[in-house]
Amino acid sequence: MEYEDGFTGLEAAIVLIAFVVVAAVFSYVMLSAGFFSTQKSQEVTYAGIKQATSNLVPNGALYGEMDANDRLDVLMVYMTNPQGNQPINMSEIKFLIAVNDGPMEDISQLGVTGFLPGTIMPDGFTAQFYVHFAGYQGIGGPKAGDRFTLEIKPPVGPSVLYQRTLPSGYEGGVLD
Repeated sequence: MEYEDGFTGLEAAIVLIAFVVVAAVFSYVMLSAGFFSTQKSQEVTYAGIKQATSNLVPNGALYGEMDANDRLDVLMVYMTNPQGNQPINMSEIKFLIAVNDGPMEDISQLGVTGFLPGTIMPDGFTAQFYVHFAGYQGIGGPKAGDRFTLEIKPPVGPSVLYQRTLPSGYEGGVLD
């Protein structure tokens, strides 16, 4: 009976060591979770900055040319990749058109010229795109009084949207 005081002290020391070990493991887990969330928030911030700085900006007016059937044949669009933005791969830009209430049709591969696919558009550069309506849904482009929509989607960043109604008597030139 006289040795029980020693065992009680030893048991208390073992319990104290166990608490310290559990606390150390718990603090390691908490620190790891904090580092992980910090890294994720940093990745989100950089992705947001990249998204905000990778866009195309219209540069100048929209120009059009009519065909022999009094339909809009070609649109000329000038787009700039502003200074300080990410370079843009030209072959990843999507061009979608719609006439009146028709469906949006991707004409990126068929009806757009004026740039070299696969080339990179550096910041501060302005490119001219020719959007061809010939053969659009078998009818061609809009005629006087028709509405059309042109959406230009870069691979990253917001789209540029042009919505115009072709005025009566339009023979080509600036479309505002």
